[in-house]
Amino acid sequence: MIPQTTIQRTTATRCLVVGILVGSLAAPTSGVETLVIKGDGTDASTETIRGEILVEARDGGVMLQSDDGQIYIQQPESIVEREGNDLELQPIDAAEMAGRLMDEFPQGFRVFRTTHYVIAHRTSEGYVRRVGGLFEQLYRGFYTYWENQGLDLDPPRFPLVALVFPDRASFLKYAEADIGEMARNLIGYYHLQSNRMVTFNVPNLERNIATIIHEATHQLAYNSGLQTRFADNPMWVSEGLATFFEAPDFRNPRGWRTIGRVNEVNLARWRRYLPRRPEESLTTLLADEKRFRGGGSSESAYAESWALTYFLLKTRREQYAKFMQRLSEGKPLVARSPQERLALIEEVFETTIRELDEDLVSYMRRVR
Repeated sequence: MIPQTTIQRTTATRCLVVGILVGSLAAPTSGVETLVIKGDGTDASTETIRGEILVEARDGGVMLQSDDGQIYIQQPESIVEREGNDLELQPIDAAEMAGRLMDEFPQGFRVFRTTHYVIAHRTSEGYVRRVGGLFEQLYRGFYTYWENQGLDLDPPRFPLVALVFPDRASFLKYAEADIGEMARNLIGYYHLQSNRMVTFNVPNLERNIATIIHEATHQLAYNSGLQTRFADNPMWVSEGLATFFEAPDFRNPRGWRTIGRVNEVNLARWRRYLPRRPEESLTTLLADEKRFRGGGSSESAYAESWALTYFLLKTRREQYAKFMQRLSEGKPLVARSPQERLALIEEVFETTIRELDEDLVSYMRRVR
């Protein structure tokens, strides 16, 4: 059986915790598979999905990626028929994606396309152009930044999709069906399974640009090969990257400008946390996601994730790039143990966790 993902949400992102039994997976088949699955309606209703198998359990459960980049998890009892071939999956192009979005969303939605994004929206042309411009600015900066770090990222295999709702009420109606009650605390999110970034016409966009950039960074990381969806992606890595790229610039009229500048919000949180920071703080951050899921500890976890990422990218760029390369080689639904996570860090950064912690604290005391 393919393990169902348990989705936890903190204030800005989704944490996927996957439990898996060793030896429960079989080698996935190659080619395109067509599955007829039980529908959500009557017992007789069915749906058809096509795509490539990413993971297959020995009992027949599958994780399948369709031609629009969405990922489906189907347990064996939901599969009515299955047929495969040896053809390679052909991702749809932006025009086909636009057509499917128009079919999916109700009357009043339109599609705005940029060079790399397909944005389904029900808002003003001016607002969607501004959001699209932000996405493209991030796209260029993201790829340029990693190229300068020696990482050759892949172009997105599927069109990058964003949904922009007209107001908070319509956003919540969609988002609560998508991710549950956690949507009430959000103005935007990236959905790992659908591969879509979702937001709405946010009042005072300048003050909220950091959140939009944060979630769009998650989408780029998972579509460029920097990270692999549903693989073992430590949350400190995902959130550290997003907070590194999001850093708001309140002195700039556009609200955001430079990748990698000091994130003043998280620097202030780090400084507040430092006097009460326990000796094992870095170990607990690196080993698992518990601190992100605890209401009282999530703020310090985000702050420490940003501080560690900022420190590593400013002082150990080559090793950080190597570390990200190792993580990107992970397979979906295969998780490292806490001990394996810590060992990988010590191996790649050629230090102990204690020494890394001392260097981090010393460096961050000098950051202004």
